[in-house]
Amino acid sequence: MYKRTLFFLLAIFGLYSLQSCKKFLDVSPSSTSINPTTIKDFQEMLNSDSLSLCHFFLLDIMSDDLTFSDAQVTAPSNFYQRSYLWQSLIWNPSDADVMYNSTYTRILQMNVILDRVNAAPADQFNTPENKSVVISQALINRAWYYLQLVNAYGPAYDPATATTDNGVPLVLSAGTNTLPARASVAQVYSQIIADLKAAISNPYLGSKGSDVIHPGKSAGYALLSRAYLYQGDYVAASNYADSTLATQSALQNYNATTYLNPSQLPDLVSNPEILLGRASFDLAFYSFYVNTIMPSATLTSTLTTSDLRYTKKFFSPSRFSPATYRLALGLGMFFDHSVGVPEVMLIKAECLARSGSFAAAGTLLARLRANRLPTSIVDNRTYTAANTLGYVLDERRRELFYHGGLRLFDLKRLNKDAALKQDIRRLNNAGVPIATLSAGSPRYLVPFSPTVLAANPNIIQNPR
Repeated sequence: MYKRTLFFLLAIFGLYSLQSCKKFLDVSPSSTSINPTTIKDFQEMLNSDSLSLCHFFLLDIMSDDLTFSDAQVTAPSNFYQRSYLWQSLIWNPSDADVMYNSTYTRILQMNVILDRVNAAPADQFNTPENKSVVISQALINRAWYYLQLVNAYGPAYDPATATTDNGVPLVLSAGTNTLPARASVAQVYSQIIADLKAAISNPYLGSKGSDVIHPGKSAGYALLSRAYLYQGDYVAASNYADSTLATQSALQNYNATTYLNPSQLPDLVSNPEILLGRASFDLAFYSFYVNTIMPSATLTSTLTTSDLRYTKKFFSPSRFSPATYRLALGLGMFFDHSVGVPEVMLIKAECLARSGSFAAAGTLLARLRANRLPTSIVDNRTYTAANTLGYVLDERRRELFYHGGLRLFDLKRLNKDAALKQDIRRLNNAGVPIATLSAGSPRYLVPFSPTVLAANPNIIQNPR
């Protein structure tokens, strides 16, 4: 049964790669294998842009960075709307959770590589360097997927409860024929960190990959920095941020006349900030509402309308219409979910702020803001014990909105701090509250869909 299932999944993956998922940068496949066994096969799997196209838009809908109009709220019920309102029921019985399904499909592909790579036949491509780089890149990819999943479906990491908090099923081999229960949050983080440390220990893995979808050591360092930040280990997060920035620290200047908003994955190639390219192109939301999303009032006030991150990402409001997220190719919404230099700078700045190095944190913020604010704005802040951490967290929100759940993950971890926790409210067009998400509410966790639970009854549903 397992062999038939695996072959079916691999067949679907192979056909998809050939028919609809072009090789990155138009590199043509040299093999049509749907039963990958060679190093070249595994390289081609890692060269598929499908690995970088993800489906985490729902997490941004659950955050406080966007708002729905009254018409969108009162439209026929759908999981976008129900997620926005944090309702008890998110999924209808037949709804497919594309976020969950697509991510585990990618994990399966990485597991196939890791299971089979050591048995690859000897040929011109099976060199120690090629083989070890394939392993490292598969490990980094898998770690990224699991870090997303555990923060979407599990609670924020808490050292006091992480060993008993439910995370997500931890599937580490394509050869399993069992239905795995949810691993603990601690177990998932332990695997993520182990995978990343194994990847970066490879002497053949370069600091940067050959392009934005092929991770190098800098991507591994950055993900370790993110994971340790989420764990509250600010010393380790700071150290890995240093390792990242020592290998890649360039920023894109939004003031440059050559700056263009990305509208597809290849547009990220020329961005010097990208450590690991990740993107999402949402058609379903736009098809349903025939409109894009709108920034929330709190995001707009945090950004301010003079910030280039606002003017580049949103259409300005008019007398007849509110501000809306810019379309990509007129069909839907493109989101850049990449792991990048700005996030790592902000992780480092947060660690510095928490350790009392306020001026050093301010220096990092000033450098980032110089590339994000109009040259006419003078950034003359003074960084103190009273304001530096707040400045850093606000800058994270400005830089990382609509970034595949990073704002939601921040809200979850900051709600563990009595001084930083907050309730979120949804308001109608008249400013009247229509829904509230209390700090620490279990509704911060994405519930598993009925189709997922039916396929694996060993998964315990999240409380609502």
